[in-house]
Amino acid sequence: MVDREARFQAQHSFLVSVEYCEEEVLSHEVMGSDVRIAYKPFSLMMDGIPVISLPKPPDTIPISSDRSILSNLLSLMEGGVVLSSKEEGIYAERHSQAIVSWMGGTGDEMHVMERDVDPVMLFNRETFRQELERFSRADGFQPQIGFSLWFGQDSSLSAPISISIKLPWAQQLFKQAHDFRIWLESSPVSPGV
Repeated sequence: MVDREARFQAQHSFLVSVEYCEEEVLSHEVMGSDVRIAYKPFSLMMDGIPVISLPKPPDTIPISSDRSILSNLLSLMEGGVVLSSKEEGIYAERHSQAIVSWMGGTGDEMHVMERDVDPVMLFNRETFRQELERFSRADGFQPQIGFSLWFGQDSSLSAPISISIKLPWAQQLFKQAHDFRIWLESSPVSPGV
């Protein structure tokens, strides 16, 4: 029973890294199927969902106008974004007033997330598994093991807040496939094969 629960937790966890103006300000691992990323000081739960509370802009951000932009943006982030890990994949739902865009998971196109609509699939588990299978046979590119969110702009180049989400279970499967691919490429081929 413990092993099954541990596998469930591993399939439903997030490694979250937050950057303000390209400076990492927070790194956190969440074990569970749901998490809200929001500007909610001193709040650990919201609607029964664990919260990663975005910090105030640090003094180490060199330009005071950037700190001001970040402070204004954070005030629009109270509702945040809810990530949900389901059997089919990872979904997101935007509740913040700030613009949220995303990229990754199973594609390289930038998307803008609409507010208060049905959750959007950011990461498709089946597509990942197919890409991983092709990669392990040396027949495809490295699959993505996470996705990124940007707040405040619809472009990754100008967004003051960027959040990188990695999926530990996908990282582990990729490492196994990568090791297998190296073994496959270094193994001598038997005659007649």
